[in-house]
Amino acid sequence: MRFRILGPLEVLSPDGWKPIGATKWRSLLACLLVRPGQLVSTENLILELWGDTPPPTANNLVSIYVHQLKKLIGDTDRRILVHRAPGYVLHVEPGDVDIEQFESQMTEGRTALAAGDSERAAQVLGEALGLWRGQLLADVPPTPLLDQHARRASELWFVATELRIEGDLGCGRAAEVIPALRGLVVEHPLRERFWVLLVRALEEAGRRAEALEAYAKARAVIADQLGVDPGSELQQLYADLLAADALPQPPRPPVQRPRQAQAVPGAAGSQAVPGPAARRPDDGADASSGPDGAAGEPAPESPGAIAIGTFDEAGEAEAAAGAEAPEAEAPSSLRRPAQLPADIGDFTGRETHVEQLCGLLLAGSATRSRGAVRIVVVNGAAGLGKTTLAVHAAHEVSEHFPDGQLHVDLQGASSQTASPGEVLARFLRDLGVEGDKIPARDDERAALYRTTLTRRRVLILLDNAKDAAQVRPLLPGSSSCAVLVTTRNRTADLASTRFVDLNVLDDAEALELFSRVVGEDRAAAEPDATAEILVACAGLPLAIRICAARLAARRQWKIATLAARLRDQHRRLDELTTGDLAVRASFQVSYDSIRTVSRGADPARAFRLLGLWQGPSIHLQAAAALLGEPDDRVAEMLESLVDANLLESPAPDWYRLHDLLRVYAMDRAQAEEPRAALDEAVHRLLWWYLDNAQAAADTVSPQRYQVTADPRVPGHPPLAFASMDSALSWYDGERANIVAATRQAAAAGLHEVAGRLPSAVFPMFNRRSNWADCVTTLRVAAVSERNTSDGLGEALVLYQLGWALARLRDGAAFDYLERALAIRRELGDTEGEAQAAIGLGEGHLKIHGPGDEALKYLRLAVDLLRPMDPSTLLGVALNNLGEVYWDRGDPDSAAECFAQAREIYHQVGRHTEGHVLHNLARVYLHLGRIDDAIACLTEALSQHRLYGDLIGEATALKHLGRAYEKTGDLAQALASWTAALAIFEQIGEAAEAAEVAAALSSASAGVPDR
Repeated sequence: MRFRILGPLEVLSPDGWKPIGATKWRSLLACLLVRPGQLVSTENLILELWGDTPPPTANNLVSIYVHQLKKLIGDTDRRILVHRAPGYVLHVEPGDVDIEQFESQMTEGRTALAAGDSERAAQVLGEALGLWRGQLLADVPPTPLLDQHARRASELWFVATELRIEGDLGCGRAAEVIPALRGLVVEHPLRERFWVLLVRALEEAGRRAEALEAYAKARAVIADQLGVDPGSELQQLYADLLAADALPQPPRPPVQRPRQAQAVPGAAGSQAVPGPAARRPDDGADASSGPDGAAGEPAPESPGAIAIGTFDEAGEAEAAAGAEAPEAEAPSSLRRPAQLPADIGDFTGRETHVEQLCGLLLAGSATRSRGAVRIVVVNGAAGLGKTTLAVHAAHEVSEHFPDGQLHVDLQGASSQTASPGEVLARFLRDLGVEGDKIPARDDERAALYRTTLTRRRVLILLDNAKDAAQVRPLLPGSSSCAVLVTTRNRTADLASTRFVDLNVLDDAEALELFSRVVGEDRAAAEPDATAEILVACAGLPLAIRICAARLAARRQWKIATLAARLRDQHRRLDELTTGDLAVRASFQVSYDSIRTVSRGADPARAFRLLGLWQGPSIHLQAAAALLGEPDDRVAEMLESLVDANLLESPAPDWYRLHDLLRVYAMDRAQAEEPRAALDEAVHRLLWWYLDNAQAAADTVSPQRYQVTADPRVPGHPPLAFASMDSALSWYDGERANIVAATRQAAAAGLHEVAGRLPSAVFPMFNRRSNWADCVTTLRVAAVSERNTSDGLGEALVLYQLGWALARLRDGAAFDYLERALAIRRELGDTEGEAQAAIGLGEGHLKIHGPGDEALKYLRLAVDLLRPMDPSTLLGVALNNLGEVYWDRGDPDSAAECFAQAREIYHQVGRHTEGHVLHNLARVYLHLGRIDDAIACLTEALSQHRLYGDLIGEATALKHLGRAYEKTGDLAQALASWTAALAIFEQIGEAAEAAEVAAALSSASAGVPDR
């Protein structure tokens, strides 16, 4: 598969080069193309596509866009665009992207020029420049990442153009390149190299007066715009011209020996022709820049998992062999019913489930007993397509049951369930038993039913069963028969049964179902609206089919029309109806069937209140806070909802509602609960999150800077964290919910919670490098803090937001940090002022390098803190000041700062000492004290692991690899770098990962094969 990015993004198809239609698809593919072969996290892709304000369903949208791109590029075997947790990798062969071909030809041309083959150099470099069709990714919306690659590509274009002109001059074509050079110096007047080439070309063409005039123009432009003299090469060229003009010269030969070519920075990206026009560095810039990284998310759970009990394979084989034995002919008087409902022509997806069902129905007995009946239960919530799947699978295997197929809707989810005795009477009549021969008692009917089915090969589909008690009387007694059951309730007490748990459709299956009904061309014409509808349907087949059917019946509608109708959650269930299909009615049946469990617990109330929570999942303890009841009682209610398939339990003590069920639960809550009760429930939960966040932060970072809050009466008791690992574990599990709680608190007017919650978990955001979530929540917190009129609280949030943006190398950081500094200075908060100064110093160091601004602010922080008692904050200021000195080439001052910081940490607590230790190790490496460096790094590694600091752990491992490399222990170096690379990739630090990967690659050649 080939791609072009030197201009608009295009993909090579059998019909030629094709553009990518949808903007978001182009943006997503562009992010992968500028980093081919690298893992790009979903979180990073979301940040590139939507910035700091992604939609709540961004993960689903990325998945849908990836699926659409796979179809567009013809990746049917899924080997090009590959999902790899926590994101995606685009695998391309060398030369599949035009920028790679450009760089290869550029290298070849530079080599030819250095070897004196000017003709070959000019030819190859001309071909390379001919690949450019416009600016890099010209039709892709700009982002900081793409702008970086564009600047690098801009420099490549400049250098390639200069090298090509060098080649032309070497071939004696000076007069031919002068017009192009005149255009280049007009468009890029501060690109001094173009002036050099123009002056050379004019001189070699015998136009010395014009050459001197060109130099004068160059000098005037550079002095006017930059306030400096031309560079040494241009000045030397001018001096040569003056010297040559003063002496009589012999005729100059037409061909000049080629000059040494400039080194070309290795980079990826591109720019416009004839010269960079957009996403380029400022005129005159010579440096290329590298990419920056982002963060990651855990991989989604695989949909449609199949849970299978324990069975004996030998027994299965024996029974299967028995099933192949000749059966006695059934009496001719008995009928062969064919009662399966019609299959649907557009059945889509569920391939794994269909294969499993067919295999289980035909596999023979589930135990060693020849009399055991094959029973398969399809279990799942309303609207998942259990009946559709069961009917489809039954038709697939029907020819293996020549004596008939029985079917009944047991109406188990309704208040009027079918009586097993009545179903038995009907089945007996359908099998040919005369009406007057059917017994009156149910047990006698069941016995006759089993007798009638003996040795007959009949498939029995029991649809919509209530429970095992309703199913048992309808089971045959002969292993020649098979039974397929669908149910909304779990029937674990049904013996000798295999279960298939049905889940929502994955994104690819959902898109396929929708496209089959509305038409693939129509769906592809409005990709964003299609994705929006599929996200609203949340993989529920019933909802998808309803939406597709409505659009199919309304050809005049745009897909966007229905998508807009579905945006309002309060109207969504009303829109999901067509004919006799309705999502709300399907949910209502399940809701009405909920029964109160023991001790007076009310699962219906639990279901209603769960609809109020906007997070993706909820832990048992959080649900207890929401409901205001003890954990054990809440667990009983939640498990009863799981059994009724109104709630999912993806892990022990974790629960989640399907998105549409949440909308339905919210509707029921608003209809059946007092407004005050709803507010109280939400407030209990959100305050519980804040209380737990504070408790976790007290465990992880007990010496952090804090703003005193007003005391309040505690609500539902928070958790007690016995260790740092337990606090970080709670944060890891609740991170997505913390983001949701922050947004929900702000929307509910609980500004104290919304303002303080992200600030409380900031130490955990920092330890795990979850900067995207950190920025998202702190932006909400900043607005809420302004609403509370708490100046110190607002200043703390502004500082933390600025710090997080600085870690992302976003220049917006300085505005927030300067505002934080001003507020704290105005309020007389010296410690807070020092903290803000540390943030400004660190921001300048990360974004602008170790310049005077970084030095100024960090010195200010140290000066403010020294008169106070030793504190962790002073240790941080000294450590960061040492980093600035180190980067400025002053290792002695750096070592002094690091030593002072370490001494302070020994006095006040060691939870951030690891950073000082690996900084000291860098000094020791510089001084050649390798053993001391290894000792420091080993201790730093232990400290980082103890305190759960992933970025610190990876950084220590990176430096440890360098230390081992200096000792000649390449095996240990490789092991350290491999571990560091895994962490950097996990947390989305792309630049660090690339640096470590390069070290691994260069060092691997020195390790002998084992």
